[in-house]
Amino acid sequence: MDKGYLLVASVDKEYYEAAIKLAESIHDFDTHAKIALFTHIEWVENDERAQKLFYHIDGTAPNSIRAKLWALPQTPFETTLYIDVDAVVQHEDISKVFDLLGDNDILFTKNRPYNAKITKLSDTQEMIYHCGLFLYNNKQNTLALMDAWDKNWHEQQKPEWEHEFKHLGVTPWDTFTMWDLLNNTEFKDTIKVGVFPTPDARWNFVNGYKYSELDNEDIVIYHYTLSRVKPGLSYS
Repeated sequence: MDKGYLLVASVDKEYYEAAIKLAESIHDFDTHAKIALFTHIEWVENDERAQKLFYHIDGTAPNSIRAKLWALPQTPFETTLYIDVDAVVQHEDISKVFDLLGDNDILFTKNRPYNAKITKLSDTQEMIYHCGLFLYNNKQNTLALMDAWDKNWHEQQKPEWEHEFKHLGVTPWDTFTMWDLLNNTEFKDTIKVGVFPTPDARWNFVNGYKYSELDNEDIVIYHYTLSRVKPGLSYS
């Protein structure tokens, strides 16, 4: 298929239920939507909702809060919109989203420093891209970036990275991993990165954003954010 949405639900079943609600909201405003879900087989095998909502289901997702990084290179689409499942679509403009990629390989919305724990790494370095929603193509270099995102994030969980994160004042965050790949590896020369059109906040309006960010336009995707601070979560 040429375009579709990619959702990932792992670790806690509330993320699966959130994925169901998100998929329902996508279909409400994009009646021809194709949605891929990567999750655990025991959650979907007897759920009739899943069979109706999802075009592609993979039940082999790892039990990890970063299962999305594993899933991204496996997209079945030529153009993919990844959305964190703790979000809902609430405007018909969602059906136009795939046209926004243009000649970019990946398209992000921007972080709002007032709504993030940290964005600036130094006076000249800042993690400006929000990694909870993005468009990307399935070209070889782009899928290689997604694969490296998964591998490098796992590498950065090792003890030898602890000093680096302490020096930068950040936690081992997948946003940092993407920033590192786009700024300090060969991908800075091979991947064309863009930003959603202004006001980009309407495409990924995260809980806590200021409504002035919308420039009087409607929210397309509202990101309400489920808590990830729970006992027993796997970071592997």
